[in-house]
Amino acid sequence: MMAALWCPALAAAALRVLILTGQSDVPYHDWRATTAHLERLLAATSRFEVQVEEQPARLNGRRPANYDVLVLNYNGPRWGPEAEEAVEQCIRSGKGMIAVHGVSYGLFFGMEWKNNRWAASPTGDPGWRAYSHMLGVTWAPESIGHARRHEFAVEWVDREHPISRGLPPTFTANDELYHRMTHLAGIHVLATAFDDPRIGGTGKNEPVLWTVDYGRGRVVHLTLGHDVAAMSQPGFERAFVRATAWAANPATTF
Repeated sequence: MMAALWCPALAAAALRVLILTGQSDVPYHDWRATTAHLERLLAATSRFEVQVEEQPARLNGRRPANYDVLVLNYNGPRWGPEAEEAVEQCIRSGKGMIAVHGVSYGLFFGMEWKNNRWAASPTGDPGWRAYSHMLGVTWAPESIGHARRHEFAVEWVDREHPISRGLPPTFTANDELYHRMTHLAGIHVLATAFDDPRIGGTGKNEPVLWTVDYGRGRVVHLTLGHDVAAMSQPGFERAFVRATAWAANPATTF
């Protein structure tokens, strides 16, 4: 059963959501299953109007502007300059985006898949230049990874932010805990989790949810959400729905 995700005393206007998906680094991530689940989570609140775009390369400068927030659940080929600039401009102009789990590496960062792992481009391709600034992170190919998947506690380190306000101080994840990322200056970390060295972790508190200002818009990066089982954890559900709503409209109350 899905957790109670939304306070009923909210403004009536639905928030318009476009999920950008259509490819992932299969077999590691199943975009079809996770996209359908994210769509169900948002629909269950009755506060979002959700559409799914499985061919983001078709985006033009006008279409993203019709939505309040973009949900990024994609890892695949580049979209081309028109679609990528459309997303950049959408966020710079004041809209929002939430980027989920396996979006933190790959072709958008100029990497290539070689010998069953991600590697830096041999040509020095920088990838989509704005992408890391929107997500607030880079990840050196040699550092990409996580400890063994396990159950762990996620701590809200900023409990006064609208996304976390009123929630319990911690929630449980059963997921991959991404680590050894390079976080860019200016991100605002809302939640972290201890990366247990006994199972291959760093022994540090690793950020798992943060916000980024990009132009007049807002991005939330949530590194949790490896599969439907991980996304079905009540803590993930609440964090995802609240983060999506806040990115769409920072005046949203819960």
